[in-house]
Amino acid sequence: MEPSIQAIFGEHFEAYAETHPLPGHQRRVGQAIINCRTAALGGHVQACPEGHIERVWYNSCKHRVCPQCNQIQIERWLDFQEARLISCPHHHLIFTLSHDLNALWVLNTAVMTGLLFRAVQETLLELTADPRYLGAEPGFLLALHTWGRSLSLHPHIHCLLMV
Repeated sequence: MEPSIQAIFGEHFEAYAETHPLPGHQRRVGQAIINCRTAALGGHVQACPEGHIERVWYNSCKHRVCPQCNQIQIERWLDFQEARLISCPHHHLIFTLSHDLNALWVLNTAVMTGLLFRAVQETLLELTADPRYLGAEPGFLLALHTWGRSLSLHPHIHCLLMV
C-alpha cells in the first residue's frame, strides 16, 4: 500500500520546513494536513444505543487543499463538469485575429466582427467538406471574445466543432 499524503507530510514536513523558508500560511496547511482526522483535532464517539458497536470519529481540518477533506467536493465538482460535457465527439478550436489588425478592429468593430465570423465559418465548412480531412458537414458553435486574460485587446473566436 502506498503511503498517504498525510503520512508523507507527517514524516517529512518538519524537516523540510526547517531547511526551507515557508510563509505562515504554508506552515499552517502542512500542520492541518498532518493533524487531519487525528486525535490532535479532537473527535466524538458514535455508539449503538444497545452498546454493540462503538466507533471514534476524529474531526477533520476542513482545509481546502487537504486531500482527505476536499476529496468529496472534488468528486462532486468532477461529476458536475462531466454532466455538462457534450455527449458527442467534438473539438474546441480558437481562431485569433492577428494583432497587426487591432487598430482596424478598434476603428470599425462591427465590420471586423462580421469578417472574422465569416472567415471562420468559411474555413470550417471548406476544410471539413474536404475528404482529405473529414468529408462531412459539421455542426459548430462560435463565440466571440474580444479581450485576453490581461484585459488587453485580443479578438478571437472560440469554436465548438461537432463531428
